[in-house]
This record gives sequence, C-alpha cells and structure tokens, in this order.
Amino acid sequence: MRRLPELVHRRLPSLPPVDWERPSPDKKGLRRDIYVALGFLALALIMHELSMSLTERKDAPDRILAYLVLSALVLPLMFRRRWPITMMLIGSAAFVSAGSESTYRVGMELCAQLAYFIGIYTAVTWSKNRRGLWTAMSVVLLFMATWVIASFFASDLFEAAGTSMVKDPAGVLPASSAFILYNLLMNLMYFGGAIFLGMVSWTNAYGTQIMKVQAQRIADQAQQLADRAVNEERLRIARELHDVIAHHIASVGVQASAARMVHDRDPAQSIELMRGIEDSARSAVGETRALLGVLREHDGPESAADSSGGSRNPEPSMAQLEELLAANKRQGLSVQLSTDEHQPGFIDTLPAGLSLALYRICGEALANVRAHSTARTAVLSLRSGTGHDGTWVEVEVTDSGRPRPDSGGGGFGLRGIRERANLHHGVVEIGPRVPHGWRTRARLRVVSDAATKLVS
Repeated sequence: MRRLPELVHRRLPSLPPVDWERPSPDKKGLRRDIYVALGFLALALIMHELSMSLTERKDAPDRILAYLVLSALVLPLMFRRRWPITMMLIGSAAFVSAGSESTYRVGMELCAQLAYFIGIYTAVTWSKNRRGLWTAMSVVLLFMATWVIASFFASDLFEAAGTSMVKDPAGVLPASSAFILYNLLMNLMYFGGAIFLGMVSWTNAYGTQIMKVQAQRIADQAQQLADRAVNEERLRIARELHDVIAHHIASVGVQASAARMVHDRDPAQSIELMRGIEDSARSAVGETRALLGVLREHDGPESAADSSGGSRNPEPSMAQLEELLAANKRQGLSVQLSTDEHQPGFIDTLPAGLSLALYRICGEALANVRAHSTARTAVLSLRSGTGHDGTWVEVEVTDSGRPRPDSGGGGFGLRGIRERANLHHGVVEIGPRVPHGWRTRARLRVVSDAATKLVS
C-alpha cells in the first residue's frame, strides 16, 4: 500500500519533496516571536476587559481563570517556530479547556480564536518532522471533531437550537440541522484555512530556497566564467609579451654577439648589426607600450587621458608579414616566402584573431631559427585549402641548419605556438628534419567572425 505522503506528492508535484526541511529562523527572528507574543497577550487581555464591560456580571467568567486561559492560548506563540508541534498541542489543550461552561465566552473571543489559528498555521508551515506533524494534526482534528459533535448532545445548546433559539426560522432547514451544519462548516473553514495557509507558506518557502540556490549557482557560474576569462586574458597577454619582448631581446643578443665578433675586421657590418639592435629595441618598446595601453585603457580617467594622448599601433596581422621578413633579414636571417592558396588573396581576408595567431606563429618560428640554429636562410610556406573539417590555413617554417651550442630556451615559445593553434582548433608539428634542420608547421581551422562569436 502506498504511503500517503508519496501519493499526495504524486498528485501535487508542486509540493516540496517529502524529505525537505525548512531552515530554522535566525536567533533574531526567534527573539522577535517572544516580543510579538507578549504584545499580543497584552492586547488579548485588553480586549477581554472591554468585552467584560459589555457582559452581565452574572454571566461573566472569573477574571483570574479567564486570564489563565488567555495566557495558555497566547504564550505558546513565543516558541511557535522553535517547537511548532509542541506549541500546537499545548494550544489545543488550552482551547479545549476554554470550552468549559465557565470559560466558553473566553474561548469565543477574537484574540483567543486568532491565537489558536496562528498556532495551527505555524505548525504546518515550520515543522521539520512532517510525519510527526500530520500524526499530531490527525489526533488534534479527530479530538476536535469528537468534542464538537459531543458538545451538541452533551449541552443544552442542541435543545435550545430546536426549541427556544429560533421559533420561526426563515430558512428552508430546521433550526437544529442548520445549527449543526453551520458549526461544522465554521470549524472546517477554521481548521482547513489554517492548514491550507500553512501549506502555501511551506511551499513558498521551498520555492524561495530553490530560487536562492539557483541565484547562488548562477552567481558562482558567472564568477567562474569571469575568472576563466581573466585567466584566458592572462595567457593571451603572456603569449603577447613573450612574442614581443623575448623575440626582440633574443635578436638583440644574437646581433650584439655578431657585432662584437666582426667589429675589428668589418666595421661596416658591425654598424649594420648595431642598427638592427636599435630597430629591435625600438620595436620591442613600441609593441610593449601598445600592449600595456590595452591593459590600462579602463583603469581610470588619468590612464584614459594618457592613452588618448599617444598613438597606439593596432595588433599585427599577416598584412605586416613583409615587415616581419625584412626585420629578420636585417637581423641576419634571409627568409624565402612561398604561398599556395586555394583562393587568390585568401590569407589577406582572414579574421583578425586568426591573422594575429598566424603572424605570431611565423614570428616565433623564425625567432627560433635565429636563436637556436646556425642556418642563415629559412623557408616560410603559407598554404590554404578545404577538407572534411572545413577550410584551413597552414604555416610552415623550415631550415637546414644545425643546433646552436648553449642556446636552449625554456620552451615557452613552442608552448605559445601550440596554445594559439588550440584556440583555432588547429594541429602543430614541431621537430627536427632529416638529415639536419628544423621544421615548425601549424594548421589552423578558418572560422567566420560570426561563428567565432557563437563559439566564444
């Protein structure tokens, strides 16, 4: 036989899970319950005194007994959210005691009725032990129903309803039947309303918690995306700094060493090498300044003024390839360019990000030849085509030199080539040639600007 909670949750899927527990209120909220209950007790006592002024002395209940009944109904509200089921049971016992012949007028007062209503509502909306709640609620409802039905026959109200209460009723039902049905409906609305409102509040609390969890999850994901973007930007800046500074500094070192060795026997060649050092240093300063300008452009009005006051060169692309080859020639490396495009001028139309990646890969590969090889010539091959994976573009740098002694690097340049290729879904092949020499080849996929934005 199916358990009742599972059946109810299958019929009403919007209800919280059976094992969900509502978080307890904070200490400030629990203290506030005490102050509210004491204030409500003061209001109940004042309302009682006002009602006593409208009651015949012979029909008025004992004042001390009435105060005790009201206190028993209201004071449990001080701990209604700390121990909701226990306070509901205490309030039920007090409500039943208020129905005695001597204090039934106290139980009919508005504050007494409202206090018991709040006790039932609080038990439904704040109880963590739902099985214990419905067990206690079933006992309370069964006892209250039995007590109400028995009161019709055990007191003189039933007799009064049928004889002297209404002698000539205007309704279609007999006075005795109408009296019973009226009281049953009143109790049904009273207890049913408290339970219904409590269930609504309990369900809303679950929805609010789910929204908070989702909002926190969205905030965490947004922070993760922001951190990821920052890390990616740091990697990009690291690659740019390596390409801008390390290449030029390596060229400066190579040319300075060559100028020192040829200074005595060929001063003209030494002077030409010194000009190459000057050009490399000037290029390094200019590109580094441009890169730092990108980093500082959002720092504040002062940096904005600095960046607006000076010129900033755009990021390089394959359009500056001739300048790159000329710079390598000035630094002692003659580069032969070979181009094989599936469409004439295709490489010139590449997206900016892909063009920058190709330019940097070319610069890194040629810098490696200058720094780590004895070769004075190299071949730079550019190719493009289409395949089952779409359009691709390829760069290949080869030389026939031998490894230069004591010229090993940290591997950051090769890592930068692979990272740039990975950003464009490419593949890289780097290694020695037979019988001697070195080859660096990178093939990148060509994606349109719109598709790139969608992927990112």
